[in-house]
Amino acid sequence: MKVEVQWKKLVKPSVPTPNNRQKWKLSSMDELQPLVYVGVIFYYRDYAEKPGVDIAQRLHQMEESLSKTLTIFYPMAGRYKEIDDCFVHCNDLGVEFVHAKVDGQIDQGLHGDPDMDSLNCLSRFPTKVVGNPLVVIQVNTFECGGLAIGVRFAHKIGDMYTMAMFINSWATTCRGNIDAIVCPNFELSSLFPVKESGVPFRPPPLIGKEDFVSSRFRFSGNAISKLKALARDNAKDSMAIDFHLSRVEVVSALISRALVDVDRNINGEQRAFVVCMTVNLRQKINLAIPSNTCGNLFAFMFARSGQPTAGKSKLEFKGMVNVIRHLISDAKTKYATVGDGEELCSIVRNSLTEFSRTLSTTEDCLIGISSWCWFGLYENDFGWGRPVLVTSTPTNFRFIFLIDGEESGGIDAWITIDKDEMILLKQDPEFLAFTS
Repeated sequence: MKVEVQWKKLVKPSVPTPNNRQKWKLSSMDELQPLVYVGVIFYYRDYAEKPGVDIAQRLHQMEESLSKTLTIFYPMAGRYKEIDDCFVHCNDLGVEFVHAKVDGQIDQGLHGDPDMDSLNCLSRFPTKVVGNPLVVIQVNTFECGGLAIGVRFAHKIGDMYTMAMFINSWATTCRGNIDAIVCPNFELSSLFPVKESGVPFRPPPLIGKEDFVSSRFRFSGNAISKLKALARDNAKDSMAIDFHLSRVEVVSALISRALVDVDRNINGEQRAFVVCMTVNLRQKINLAIPSNTCGNLFAFMFARSGQPTAGKSKLEFKGMVNVIRHLISDAKTKYATVGDGEELCSIVRNSLTEFSRTLSTTEDCLIGISSWCWFGLYENDFGWGRPVLVTSTPTNFRFIFLIDGEESGGIDAWITIDKDEMILLKQDPEFLAFTS
């Protein structure tokens, strides 16, 4: 697909930010994040029930509603400053709004494996965060009338939960329901003030070091029910009475088991593996933090297998279910008992440092997973229907993003791994039996 930019502009808040809000201090959690952009892409078909609404009208409607939304999410329109203390200057310079044309049909992007270069073309972003727009929105129009909306944001200003709030509020405003928006809370720095320089965070290795590819694997609600039943059948009788597993747990277990087996086939032996999952700390810690808090409020949790013994048989699904289950259970217990903000910051800092260190080693089989389920990404209706597909943007390291499927109760897994690993993964019958 050829993607050609038609124009780009800066969209500013419709109402100027008051002087007393023009310096948004980052929290100690934000300070730990790397200076990178992450993002998501929403695909929309051209809906026949909205006749007469042309592309120009849609773009104008999106731009106007974006301006109104930025009045509420005012830090998004600012610029990150890295001087003596790290903060966002809420100077209303605006977010970048781009219109691009695609010389193809939207169905080309909905079927088959995504092309990494094409995904990047649908969601361009600056090479540096400092001094540049913190949010870049690219609306791609296809010849068929479909749209792909790419949203990139600087990780310094928030996690995916934060950006999901922002995008959902924008879509709600675009439908004319701005009064229904829950106003965001930007007071995280008062709870977690920056007291000292954070531990240096090394960005992940560049994508050019390995030949990464990405694929989408769909887990229907029916397939997930079968996975849960399989896990219960494998549980000990004493556990089965209270053996409740989430869909994220069973899908993560199936993917992890398959990737450990792929690693064993490539290396000729079963290596130690590390499962690393992100955890959204909102409502999981015993601190008074509003659910609408914006910023970075997540950590990594780890499960390590230990050193495998020679000739050990391959890990079964039930074994990985126990690994994932205990990982999540231990994390819930750990964060529920945190007594104060300083202790929490220390735990989060250590988890981010450990993730960076684990990412840079090749001694273990690393399985990184982030769940965006329950973030309502498929609910983002700008006035012409829900998206038919939501994708993550390419990463430069091995990682798995779990997103609510379009079908209720399902999950889409976006897996980025080495090209040779992907070939073997797609040959695993136990894995493929639950995917489509």
